[in-house]
Amino acid sequence: MNNTSNNRNQRSTANDNNHNENAEQPQQRSLPENLRRRMRSVAEREASRLARPAQLPPKILSHASRLKSAVTSTPTGIQFFSPMVSSNSSKFNNSSGRTTAGEEWCGPFSVARQMIAAREEAKLKREREVELEEKGDGETLENFNKEQHPLDFIVRETTLEQKSRQNPSIVWKGKTTSKDDQDESGKKQNLYYKRQRRYKEQRQKHQQVENDDALVVNSNIPSLFDLCIKFIVDNFENVEALGVMVDSAIRRKICEQLVTTGTFNGAAFDTLAEEGIETLEITDCTQVTQEQMVEALEKLIPSGLRALILTYCGRCFGTKAVDAIVNCTSPSPSMGHNHLFAISISGAYLLKDIDAARLVACSAKTLSSIEFKACPLLGSEFCNQVALSFDSRMNPTAVPLLELSLQDVPLSKEHLHLLLQSSDALRHLKNISLRHVESLDDMTLLSILEATQGNLEGIDLSHDIHLTDDALSSIRCSNSKGKLKSLQLSGIKNFTAAGLEAFFTFGIDGLRNPPTLRTLDLSDCCYESVNETVVNLAIAASAVKQSASEGGGKKKHHNSSELSALGGLVSLDVSGSSVTDKNMEHLAAYCSSTLRELRINFCPLVSDKGLGYLVEKCGNQFVFLDIWGDAQISDTFLDGHDRIGQGLVIEGAWMKHSSKIH
Repeated sequence: MNNTSNNRNQRSTANDNNHNENAEQPQQRSLPENLRRRMRSVAEREASRLARPAQLPPKILSHASRLKSAVTSTPTGIQFFSPMVSSNSSKFNNSSGRTTAGEEWCGPFSVARQMIAAREEAKLKREREVELEEKGDGETLENFNKEQHPLDFIVRETTLEQKSRQNPSIVWKGKTTSKDDQDESGKKQNLYYKRQRRYKEQRQKHQQVENDDALVVNSNIPSLFDLCIKFIVDNFENVEALGVMVDSAIRRKICEQLVTTGTFNGAAFDTLAEEGIETLEITDCTQVTQEQMVEALEKLIPSGLRALILTYCGRCFGTKAVDAIVNCTSPSPSMGHNHLFAISISGAYLLKDIDAARLVACSAKTLSSIEFKACPLLGSEFCNQVALSFDSRMNPTAVPLLELSLQDVPLSKEHLHLLLQSSDALRHLKNISLRHVESLDDMTLLSILEATQGNLEGIDLSHDIHLTDDALSSIRCSNSKGKLKSLQLSGIKNFTAAGLEAFFTFGIDGLRNPPTLRTLDLSDCCYESVNETVVNLAIAASAVKQSASEGGGKKKHHNSSELSALGGLVSLDVSGSSVTDKNMEHLAAYCSSTLRELRINFCPLVSDKGLGYLVEKCGNQFVFLDIWGDAQISDTFLDGHDRIGQGLVIEGAWMKHSSKIH
C-alpha cells in the first residue's frame, strides 16, 4: 500500500513539472525588441524595392511607345514594317535628339527592331545618295538638303551635259520593271530572289518561238546535228564503222561526247581510227594502249593520214608509236608515203628526245605544223632536228614550217639557240607559241623573232616569267611587215605601265608603229601596269587603218580620220587589271562592230554603267562576256542590259548554268 501511494505521488509530481516547462517555453522563444525592429526595417526596405514603382515621366520610359516597345506578344510588334510607322519612328528619334540605343529597353526583340529601323534609315539615305550620284552633277546629300539657289538646277544640268560628253556611259540606265517598285515586304529586293527570277525569265525567253522571215527559231530545241550525234553516241557500241565520208569535225564531236559520257574505250578508238581517214584527233587517249596506237598508225599512215592530234597520250605514244610512223615512211610503193602535215602531241611523258627528232625528220617533206605540250623529255636532239629539217640549204625539198608551239616544255637557253643555228629554218613561221618556257629571256626572244623575218601573225609568250619591257620592244621591232594580229602575254608580272604604253604608242623614234591586233591577252599581269591608259592605247592602235600603220614609224600620231570602222579588237582579255568604264567606252567607240569576246575577271573598277553602255553599242557579234570575281556588277546590269535572251553569254553572273542564263 505504501509503495503504491509513493508511485502515484511521483507521477503527479512529474506531470506538474512538464506542465510548468510547457508554460514557460513561449517566453524563451521571444526576440528582443531591438532585433525585431531591425528585421522589420529590412523587410520594409526590400518590399519597397520589389514593389512596382509609380509611373515615371515619358522622357524616362520612352520604350512605352507602341512604335518600338514590346507591347505585344509577337516579335514584330505592331505594324513595325509599314512605311508610315518607320517614317514616324525616324521622326521621333530625330526630334528627341537622343540616341535610341541609350533609351530603349534592352529586350532581344526590342534590340532587333531597333537594329532593323536603323538599317532601313541608312538604306533610305544611301538610296538618296545613289540617286544623286546617278545624276552625275556632283551634288551631295548635304547640299541637296540645304536651301538652293534658283540657278543651281541650270548649273547642274550643264555640268551633267559636259560630263556625259566626256563619259557617255554615266547616262546609261538599266531596264527596270515596275514589279519591284510595288514590293512592300522586301522579298523581291533579296539578291537570291532576283537571281532566281532572272534565271526563270530568261529560260522562258529562250523557250519562246521567234518568227524571223518565216523561220522558226527555238534555242531550247536541239539541232538535227546534235540529235544525230547523241543517237550515235548512245548506240556507239553497235557501230562497226563510221565510213570515210564522215569528216574530222564530226569524228571530233563524237569523240568529245564519248569522253564526256565516260564511254570512250579501246573499242571506240578502233572505230574512230578506221582506215582511210585524213585526221586522227582524240581528245583523251588515256584509255588507249600503245599496242592499239601502233596498230592504228600502221594502217593509217600508208592510207594517207595527214593530221595527228593526240591529247593526254602519255600512255600510248612512245618509242613504238614513233617506230610505226618511221617504218611507214619508205620509198617503196608498197609501204606508202608519209603525208603528215600537222602533228600535235600533248602529255607524252614516254616520248624521248631522240624519238621526237626521228618523228620530225621522217615527216619533214610535208610537215608544216609542230606542237608539243607537256612533253618533259624533249631537248637538244629535237631542237637540232627542227633547225636542220627546215633549212632550205640542207633540205631544199622540205615545205616551210608555218606553226611551232612548244608549251610547258623544259627547254634550256642552249636548246632554244639550237633552233637558230639555221639562218632560214623559221623564215616562214606565222605562229609561234612558247608558253611556260622558263628559260626564255629577252635576248633569246629577240633572236627568235629576228629569225622569223617579220612574217609572224600570232605570238604566245604567256607565263614566261623572265621577260621584261625589252621583250615588248623586240616584238614591235620584229613586226616589220605589219602582219601581227594575235598577241598573248598573260601572266608576265615584269611588264610595267611605261613599257606597255610605249608599246602601243605611235610616233616613237626608232620603232615601228604598234601592231593592229585582233586578239590581245594581258590577263594576270601586274594590276597597276595594265591600266586605263594602256588599254585605251591598245584599243586605238587596233582600229588604225593598214595604210596608217605602215611606214616604219614615220607617223608621229594618229587622228580619227585614220581609224577604220571595219577594224578593231575581236577578243580582249584584261582580267586582273585596273581597267575602268572609260575603257568600255573606247571599246564601244572603236570596236563595236568587231568585238566578240571580252574577259574582265577580277576588275573592280568596271561598273554596271560601263558594261551596260558597251553591250548597248556593240552589235550582235558580241557573244561572250566573262565577269568572274566582279562583285560590283549588280542586277542593274544583269537584269537591265539590251541583250537579254539574244545570244549574249555572261559567265560569272550565276554560279550554276551560267552558260544558259543569257
